[in-house]
Amino acid sequence: MTQVETAPNTPHEVPEVARAVANFTGPAAEFWQSYANVARQLAQADSVFVFWSKASDDAAEWQHLAAAPKADTNISLVSETTPAAMQQMQREGVAHASGSQGAHILLHVQVSDPDQDVILLARFAVQPRNHAVAMNRLSSISGAPLTFDTARKVRQSGRDAARLGLTLELLGKVLDSDGFDRAALALANGLAEQFACESVSLVWRSREGMRLSAISHAEKIDRRTEASALLEECGQEAITQSSEVSWPGTDRTVAHAHTQYASLAQPGHLITFPMIEIQADGKTRGLGAVTLERQSRPFSAAEQWALRMHCEMVQNPLATLHQDTRWLPVRLARAFVPSIPKILRPKSGAGRKLLLLALAAFIGAMFIPIPFNVTGTAVLKTDATAAVGAPFDGYVQSSSLILGDTVEVGQTLFTLSDTELVLERSTLLAELAQSNREAEIRRSLGQLSEMQIAQAKAEEVKARLLQVDQRLASATAIAPIDGVIVDGEPAKKIGEAVRRGEPVVTIAALSSLYVEAAVSERDLPFLGQGQSTRLTLLARPKEKFRFKVDRIIPAAAVQDGDNVFPIRMSDSGNAPNETQWWLPGMTGVAKISVSTKPIGWIATRRISDYLRLLLWY
Repeated sequence: MTQVETAPNTPHEVPEVARAVANFTGPAAEFWQSYANVARQLAQADSVFVFWSKASDDAAEWQHLAAAPKADTNISLVSETTPAAMQQMQREGVAHASGSQGAHILLHVQVSDPDQDVILLARFAVQPRNHAVAMNRLSSISGAPLTFDTARKVRQSGRDAARLGLTLELLGKVLDSDGFDRAALALANGLAEQFACESVSLVWRSREGMRLSAISHAEKIDRRTEASALLEECGQEAITQSSEVSWPGTDRTVAHAHTQYASLAQPGHLITFPMIEIQADGKTRGLGAVTLERQSRPFSAAEQWALRMHCEMVQNPLATLHQDTRWLPVRLARAFVPSIPKILRPKSGAGRKLLLLALAAFIGAMFIPIPFNVTGTAVLKTDATAAVGAPFDGYVQSSSLILGDTVEVGQTLFTLSDTELVLERSTLLAELAQSNREAEIRRSLGQLSEMQIAQAKAEEVKARLLQVDQRLASATAIAPIDGVIVDGEPAKKIGEAVRRGEPVVTIAALSSLYVEAAVSERDLPFLGQGQSTRLTLLARPKEKFRFKVDRIIPAAAVQDGDNVFPIRMSDSGNAPNETQWWLPGMTGVAKISVSTKPIGWIATRRISDYLRLLLWY
């Protein structure tokens, strides 16, 4: 604190005095008293008074702020001045007035608050020799209060920045912790170090209420002691009142639990700060509370402000860590409940009980055994098929059959053109006759060798003639089996060239149909011979047919991106009239009955198998 005891003797000393009063570092109340003393010494006045009033209210009374000498306070600004002097001071910042009882100098003091007016009144018993010098000297300190207030705010900003730095440092320690317990201990140790406390404890919300979670410099906590129970009650007391509670305290808050704890632990000074969360709907929820104990001195207003900032900064990270370290079902419930529409959320205790009962019933239903079936895509196939092709290269001459026609054994399927074969046969007959005559002539002439050559040629012609006769006989294709034409339409290929061995018609027998189901390899371990199977065809989805698993065919195939194996089914006693409409190639769904399994196992078996393959357990 800077005081100016004597008036300056030279004009050069006036700025130093003004700077000294502007650099005053004490409280604001002491500043104004020092300011009045300096103003009295500068002006060499008999007394100096400082008045203030609200700037927005013209009728407000001027109140005393300071006086020098300090005892002279029974004076009114209105009675000591004139309206003309006040108007001159408002225009020029300083004014001089003389009267029968002496002289006055009025100075308009500059302050940072625009809603306040501050006036300095310097009173002289006799007229000063040079009132202009006194006015100039007083004008030199008119801005000292503004400088003092600015410097005070700068110092306050520095302190606030330092406190914010400590808060961020403590927040960093909390965020670096790998769990709620570690974070709570880091918070308690950090507060104990920053505020020189003997003990700092943290209580946090749990299902049973407020629960003691951490005590500074203590790895393990004994929650069965009376002191621990009282600390939890102290936290609840502060949360209930939504305000910090201190001991020794004031009449504004209830501190019964704090008083009981203080009588037990003798902490000297005790204060508890609540951590309260404001939810989206505007409601508040108590999260926890921090209790600090210190023997040396009570907690100042600045320290309480800093502690409030500490608590507000760390409560959300602590809440997040506490949720992440809860039991897995609780975390799942906390993540699932916000996604439930508000209209479906229980709003009463009975509703919550009903919801828990429904969840319990659902979980219990997961253990109820039900029939387990393996599903596969079923196809009707036949064991007897016949492919009838062209016996020689030629052209289709005639046919009346198309897809789906029913044929019998020996029925004509199609006829190939035999015109060229007939001409070839006539040519061969002529060649045969010529060869026979040639052999007879050579024999009559006794030319045995030439005769044998002619006879050999005749045999060759006979062989060729036999081949042509066989082709003529096979020009008409007949059905080898009873069945239905499932491929090829010779009636639409009349005049079309066909090559030898090329299939023209495919016939499938209807008397030897069987069912083949494609089952995923994932389900093969559940299958065995003789298991009952239900078949439903797309043609008649309302009808079901009974079969049994005959055998698993080891011939893998890819179907819809899945590796499947064919399972052959045997008839289980279907009446002939029930299957007379069956046709090869019909598809449907086959359900193979395996055994009874719990609903939960059936619903999760695919995921369980995937995790086993992924994690190798």
